[in-house]
Amino acid sequence: WEAQKAERSAAKGSGGDGGGKGGGGGGKAGWLPDHIWEAQKAERAAAKGGGKGGWQGGWQPRAQPVWQPMFAMGGGWGKSKGKGKGKSMKSFPPSQRVWVGSLAEGTTWKELQEHMDGAGKTKWCEVFENKGKGTGAVAFETDVEAANAVATLNGSALKGSAIECDVWAKKEEAA
Repeated sequence: WEAQKAERSAAKGSGGDGGGKGGGGGGKAGWLPDHIWEAQKAERAAAKGGGKGGWQGGWQPRAQPVWQPMFAMGGGWGKSKGKGKGKSMKSFPPSQRVWVGSLAEGTTWKELQEHMDGAGKTKWCEVFENKGKGTGAVAFETDVEAANAVATLNGSALKGSAIECDVWAKKEEAA
């Protein structure tokens, strides 16, 4: 019985004999009479082409990745920012930002962006609400494009209103 018990635990890959009625893995009985056990052992050996040494090969556990906490997998805490998200006016240097004033009520950032694209490629566009109502901010790819926008678009009409374009001032960043 001890030899049978040792072979079973080695075949399972873990300790214990399943104990009690019903015993081990897969709903099989925990103990078998020796003549049945020996017959099954011989069948397994013949099926595998092996001789002594019991069950060789047989069941292999599925490869599962080692558990890792979510922050270790993604490189940081929380959700990923994704494409185009997580940017704001603060992610651009002040030399690439342009302050826009006297915007008509109801002007959207897309309308402002289309208008400002005439001076250069815009990277970010924002129309402020509440405290900064009627104003907005645009960030350009380069300092030259931002300076060009101030020079060419200051006083231009957007939705029937003449807009003001100026260099980005530090106090406006809070708006």
